[in-house]
Amino acid sequence: MKSRYDDMEITGSDAEIQKVLKHQSTKADDLSARLASTDQGLVDAITNSERALRKRQRPTPLAKPGDVRTSLALPPLRPWSEILDDAEKNVLTEVGLADLLTPDEVARAEQRIAVLQGVFEAEHRLDGIDWAISGVAGIMAALVDTFLVKMPSSAGLLGAKKTTGGALSDFIRERLRQTHKPEEIRKLEAKYRVPYDVQHSGDLAKKVSGLGPRSHRFQSLGHDPILGFLFGVYDILRGKMTAVDASGHLIVQTITSPDAGMSIFQAVARQFGHLRSDISTKAGLPAPLMPLLQFMQAGSFGKGNRTVGEIARLMYAKGYDFGHFLAMSVPVLIIEVLVRFAYCIKRLQEGHELSESIPINLPGKPCQPKLQTMLFVSHLIATAVNGGRAYLTSNPLAINYPQWVMFTKSSLNQLKWVLLEKEKEQLAYVQSRIDCDWNELNRDLVVWWEKTDSSSAVPLLI
Repeated sequence: MKSRYDDMEITGSDAEIQKVLKHQSTKADDLSARLASTDQGLVDAITNSERALRKRQRPTPLAKPGDVRTSLALPPLRPWSEILDDAEKNVLTEVGLADLLTPDEVARAEQRIAVLQGVFEAEHRLDGIDWAISGVAGIMAALVDTFLVKMPSSAGLLGAKKTTGGALSDFIRERLRQTHKPEEIRKLEAKYRVPYDVQHSGDLAKKVSGLGPRSHRFQSLGHDPILGFLFGVYDILRGKMTAVDASGHLIVQTITSPDAGMSIFQAVARQFGHLRSDISTKAGLPAPLMPLLQFMQAGSFGKGNRTVGEIARLMYAKGYDFGHFLAMSVPVLIIEVLVRFAYCIKRLQEGHELSESIPINLPGKPCQPKLQTMLFVSHLIATAVNGGRAYLTSNPLAINYPQWVMFTKSSLNQLKWVLLEKEKEQLAYVQSRIDCDWNELNRDLVVWWEKTDSSSAVPLLI
């Protein structure tokens, strides 16, 4: 019966090693057969001799202790090249695993590998405590999002009823507005004036549809807390304005002459100062990266058949700003802190070293798939609750944007682990355990060799 190991392609040094092993095995089997035949002939000769002596009534000689040599003379070690040449001359076909191992040996090896794979699975499988940690963190985050964050206070969006903001959202937004007094805001605006801070299209060479005092920070990419340090700095250095109109078109135009001699570091400082002047205003800054949704002019939602881009602009106008973004980030932070802290404590109690229990994927260190799975489960719970709330209220203001971002990131990491990394890590784990057993066997053989003939060279196993 053909084995699945017959079709395995062995190349490079492994093929050479297997050919040598096959040749040595064949020689050993042949030598064993000849020794067995010689031993049997010797036994027969001794028996016949003893029978003949008894017939002649002669005493049977007894072996003296000094007549039997018990020392073993080890042959000299041959170079590997000589051993390989010998094997190449005597073994003319390719050698596979099925040619070296018996079915029983293959079965025992497969059983050993299955045991190691089971140990690997057990190490990365969530136990009851892990599930409890993930569930508690996800539920706590969902409760905070549902009852404390809620959604921004607004007069209603897409025909929905008037909404009352969550206590946490209102608190953070109010604290941001109190960061700078009105006179401080005016001083900051004058000191850190930027070319892209245009509130309407009246004086622009290229009209930006939808641009107004309430929406210009959302349509001007320089006002984004993250994108601003790319587009905003570019606009400051070039005297331009980079904006997105109501139809989702990117419009770049010159506003003023660029400041002569301004360095990129000065432009970054001016960008930061201008964002400080806007963060305490009533309109505030947009949520990071959310202005990019204006390019998605697709979909048909609500009574006005709004696109995704239009809904994003309306959400900002209804208070879905940077302050609300910070409030929405609190449930995400709860999951990250609780799960990672509990994971670290549990690992330490299980006897792991602190370096092995740090709940962060450090550069050069192996990934922590169990922690990754626990975070995925927690974010899944919180995101599912948030999605259900947004669906039941039919109000996009209920969407927890940071939570969905973290869930997407966690899902991609989990898919990467399950589809790409898990099998590779399992193979590496099994191989490392086999290598460890092989090294132990090698040490035992070295000790035996040294005891047998202390003057011989130490053998190197391949």
